Amino acid sequence: MVHGYEMLDDGSSREVNIERGALESDKVYCVIDQDGKNVFIWHGKRAGVRRKFVGARNAASIRAEQGMHFRVRPVDQGEEPPSFLRAIAAGST
Repeated sequence: MVHGYEMLDDGSSREVNIERGALESDKVYCVIDQDGKNVFIWHGKRAGVRRKFVGARNAASIRAEQGMHFRVRPVDQGEEPPSFLRAIAAGST
């Protein structure tokens, strides 16, 4: 199961559907991959520093909620690892 959150400039986040074609380059998303025990922080190429900071802070909070067996993994747009692509593909089906 995969859950996605978009990071907002005001320090909050909102739940969104995560699909590969829907990721916007000026945004940051946290993607929780329950099956792989990962919390991915996806950084769009044009994402601002504030959103990246919010993403890192939220990813740490999500990891604390999910359990310390989850791993936080930063992902830059265009350099997505296979594990991230599998996770978002599973989340969109």
